[in-house]
Amino acid sequence: MALVFRSFFDRSVTWVSEVRGTLERHENPADRVQDFIRLPGKRLLAVALLFILGFRLTAYAVHADLGTDFDLLYYAAVHLLAGENPYPIVSQWSSFPLFYPLPAVLVAVPFTVLPVAVARPAFDIVIGWLLAYALWRYRGTYALLALLSGAYLLAAKLSQTPPLLTAGALIPALGFVLAVKPNMGVALFASRPTKPALIGLVVISLFSLAVLPSWPVDWWSALQQRNAHLVSPVARPFGWLLLLAALRWRTTEGRLLVALSLVPQNSLPYELVPLALIPRNGVQMGVFVVGSWLAVSALGNNLDEPDLAAITAEIWPVMLGAVYLPMLYFVLRRPRSEHAPGAGGVTDVQVRHARDSSAVSHIDRELR
Repeated sequence: MALVFRSFFDRSVTWVSEVRGTLERHENPADRVQDFIRLPGKRLLAVALLFILGFRLTAYAVHADLGTDFDLLYYAAVHLLAGENPYPIVSQWSSFPLFYPLPAVLVAVPFTVLPVAVARPAFDIVIGWLLAYALWRYRGTYALLALLSGAYLLAAKLSQTPPLLTAGALIPALGFVLAVKPNMGVALFASRPTKPALIGLVVISLFSLAVLPSWPVDWWSALQQRNAHLVSPVARPFGWLLLLAALRWRTTEGRLLVALSLVPQNSLPYELVPLALIPRNGVQMGVFVVGSWLAVSALGNNLDEPDLAAITAEIWPVMLGAVYLPMLYFVLRRPRSEHAPGAGGVTDVQVRHARDSSAVSHIDRELR
């Protein structure tokens, strides 16, 4: 095992050195991005996995005691394993109600074998790796740029679940995780409905009911508390513009944007991660990355403020202008047919075909 790890580490260092040498050949940032995308696919995936590992371990080293949403799930899972209903007693470890359904608590159960301080980064690294693989496998190498977005990095730092749900939307066998956050899960399933995902959702729902039959009522009661920050984007100023995506309802991206605009959410920058499924090439993904950083900059240190409703209302104009409206523009540029790439780029179907056939090099050229 040690030899295998050493071999992987040595190869990873070599790949990182190759990436650095490739990027240093150009002074123009746009040329650097293009060279980055042209790196061999598996090497680029390895670099992405190492980046996620390094980022989360660095964040852990700097803020080892930073509490996150994962703590809420972790302690709920601990109490569930002890035979207790975590919903009525959540005040013992959190100032917020348990807004998550029981399937989310079940997902956290395997991590309870670790101390919470170690479980936090472990949870985020696993989620990040799943997202990186899903983007690479089902969207293309250009999609790995999403891992540089403010939306993803904020989600990773705070142990938020949107990256997990985004991965679950792309990987059919992982579709059951859409039950972790039903509002976002419904939107993602509407955009990419698959039979394996539906079966997984039914199974985890039935299992959760067997574990704790009362959880739907308990969860609904929790949602009625301190929920002023949970507002549908379409109900926010000028959010109705996002309904124009319905003109491209036959595309996965059109359905995604319409559904996300309708479901209640807190509209913080990490909720933008699913929108990374809209860009179809490196330039569009670059727009998403930059826009998400503008949203994170608008947020600043305001997450420490107790009034989330006021915070989300304050940063909403930036999120709308910097991310939602550009994504709407990309959606409306597409043809009405799901099977045509349109406006540059390729569809999920074409990427999957490319990964499984000799057409890889041809599709990769289109992705660039």
